[in-house]
Amino acid sequence: MPMKRLSLFALAAVVACGVMYAQPRKTIYDQLLRPPKTALYHVPVGTCEDYPEETTTPELIHNDMEMLKRAHINLLRISFGWDGIEEVAGKYDWLFWDDYVRTAVDDYGITLVPYICYTPRWNSTGDSTNYWNHTPKDYEAFGRFVYALVSRYKDRIKSWELWNEPDIREYWSGTAGDLARLTKIGAEAVKRADPNAIVVLAGLAGHVDFTKALFRDYGISKYVDVVNCHSYYETWNGDPLETVVPYVNTLYDIIQRYGNHQSLWMAEVGYSTFRKPDGYVSDSYTCTYDYEHTPAFQAIALWRTLTLLLSTNKMAAITWYELKDLPPGENVIGDVNNRNLGVDYVGWKPKPAEGALKFFNAFFSSKSICIDDQVRVTRLLGSESEVHVFRMEDGSVAVVGWLKTEVRGKTFEQTPGSLKDTRVENIDLTIPGAKGTTATRYDVEGTSSPYTGISKAGDAVRLPALRLAGGSIVIVKIHER
Repeated sequence: MPMKRLSLFALAAVVACGVMYAQPRKTIYDQLLRPPKTALYHVPVGTCEDYPEETTTPELIHNDMEMLKRAHINLLRISFGWDGIEEVAGKYDWLFWDDYVRTAVDDYGITLVPYICYTPRWNSTGDSTNYWNHTPKDYEAFGRFVYALVSRYKDRIKSWELWNEPDIREYWSGTAGDLARLTKIGAEAVKRADPNAIVVLAGLAGHVDFTKALFRDYGISKYVDVVNCHSYYETWNGDPLETVVPYVNTLYDIIQRYGNHQSLWMAEVGYSTFRKPDGYVSDSYTCTYDYEHTPAFQAIALWRTLTLLLSTNKMAAITWYELKDLPPGENVIGDVNNRNLGVDYVGWKPKPAEGALKFFNAFFSSKSICIDDQVRVTRLLGSESEVHVFRMEDGSVAVVGWLKTEVRGKTFEQTPGSLKDTRVENIDLTIPGAKGTTATRYDVEGTSSPYTGISKAGDAVRLPALRLAGGSIVIVKIHER
């Protein structure tokens, strides 16, 4: 969303070269660059929020921060609007952001991972109204802005993403070559201002050939530390949720072929709670079952998506889009789903997804690694099951499984969107090296109950007849007493 300037806050102290802050709380930037994929690792999971200066109030920021505190979330993706801060060439208005950064970082201990966008009217190749997503007339002006921004907040922010979703016309009018030019200028400015900062490539909206071109054809590798991607499967993308795994694998392969071991983030991923009675969600997706795109199933979709991402053993950070739903009167880019992606409703009333995100972070709070390649799974031919197994740092083992909502090639006689999901499958798992035969089952918000029926099979643990039902998820942890 394009940002415009509106000064809302009075500052306690501003000095000519920057802002005088108290010492910030500990951040988690040191966890955002991935070690070798064979190692156990903790993947930070946060959320996203936009703060357009013209509609953001001190009360709104305070309530957002209190929500993050309540949900135990300390990683937040935001945006700094070039068009809002430098509305006049060479003149920077920091008033709003000085106070925001102080509040988020110093008062609430949030690790900010911002992206920098969009083109100011005075520097745009677009017209006077359609300007913010166009290429700049003067690319070097972007470098000057980035240098000023990073210099100002380098003691509080150590990660800088350069633009947003440049592979779609809604956010970037130029080519991959144009974006490469902008990125190189911006990255050099970041490193001049703060040699220790993390430079993040603009978040990809799904067109992997765009990223391939950046690396293969335009030599972007030496300028970036992180490759960032976005996904909204079964909301704006009609492919099944599970497609996120080959998407991540493709980007990882591009990095391996043309890059230099860059870390991989998914700093926008979401699932809306919007649907029409006939199952329509977007021009790309219509529901099959009656439970899809409801608040209750959003929480399940969140768990499924995050589990899939962890199962790749390739992610370094994830941020779920977004913190809260948008009010009806607020302008958005895109369709109505943009108003219904929050883990909270308008007014910070939690949806089930808030509890699910909080519990996911607690469940995977320690280091872990996916061990799917070590597990034997027995299921019927044509099974629609999805199951992933993780070894945790304390030796316990986690099993997460479900039946896929969307199955390619499957057709129905009834009207999509209203179907009752009566599918049930039983699968058998044999897991080597699991300690103990005590198991606990959880729902997506963390309510627990004993899980019985597991047994030892030599040096392995066996879960016979693990029951998966349509529209639900099974979360089991195997541990010693």
